[in-house]
Formats: sequence, C-alpha cells, structure tokens
Amino acid sequence: MKRWYAIHTFSGQENNIKKHIEQMIEREGVQDKFGQIIVPTREVVSNVRGKRRTSIQNLFPAYIIIEMELDELTQHLVSTINGVTHFAGMTRTSRVPIPLQQSEVDRLLGVNPEDSIGGEIQIPYTIGDNVCIKEGPFKGFVGVVDEIMEDKTKIKVMVSVFGRSTPVELGFNQVESADA
Repeated sequence: MKRWYAIHTFSGQENNIKKHIEQMIEREGVQDKFGQIIVPTREVVSNVRGKRRTSIQNLFPAYIIIEMELDELTQHLVSTINGVTHFAGMTRTSRVPIPLQQSEVDRLLGVNPEDSIGGEIQIPYTIGDNVCIKEGPFKGFVGVVDEIMEDKTKIKVMVSVFGRSTPVELGFNQVESADA
C-alpha cells in the first residue's frame, strides 16, 4: 500500500533531487512502488516598482513529499540519492519513517473533501457579490466579485486602493461574504 512520506533534502535543490529520484525509479524499474513526487510550492504575486511580478515560492524549503510503498529497497533507493539527508519522522532508535496523515496530504494537494461532491466544484460566490478579504496584503478590504475562475478555484475581486479600482485574484477560502 502506498503512503505519503516527507523527505528532507538540501535546501534549494528540491527540484533537482526530485528529477534524480524519478530517474532512479525508472532506471531500477520500480515504478509500481512509487506514486507522485511533489515539491510543495505556491504562486506569489508581488508588486515591484509598479509592475506585477509572479514567482514560485517553496512552501516547505528542503522538503519533498513522496508517495511510495515503503520497504527496505524503496527506502534504501530514496535515502541514497545525492542531496537526500533523511526521511522526516525517523528517530535514532526507529529507522522506520512515519507516514504523513491523509489530512496533511490533502491540504498540501489542495483537496478539501467538504468542497467537492461527486467531483463538482462548489462555487460559493457570484459576480457582483460583496466580499471581505480575510488574508494577505489586502486583508480587511471589501470588494466586489468581478470574475470567477472555476478552473483555478479563484475569483477576481475589485477593491478600491487610493481611489482606484484594483483587481485582486484570490482563492475562495481567502474571502468571506461582506453582506452577512
């Protein structure tokens, strides 16, 4: 049975180490024992000198999340990759890694079982709704929903900044209804 594990790596080398793990899996022919390999990241939008800049930021620097069947072979193969320091959760007395809880993995993957019923996305807002931003640089601002991006599970909210209407892209969980 495949479980999720966190492995500690050299900081800044997560993507290279992920590639090495994928190559090793293919070379050894053990694809059936491995699932997804994830470097948890998020997209960060910043404003530098008046220009909007998007960058990718690691959520957990120096960690890779890997889905695998744990046995002596797979543990050895992953542990001996250059740049992998150890499995997270291992102690000096116990050499067996502790798997992540499914709720932690769901959060990392952006899966919320309460949000989807039968694979359909529940859209909590409609265009024209007044919403209050709960987090981020615009926390506390009230705006109007201008666009709904179902594929990204995000909405575009128009907020007034220094008297100008400014679009802000937010996740459904970053806003709440201002009409309540």
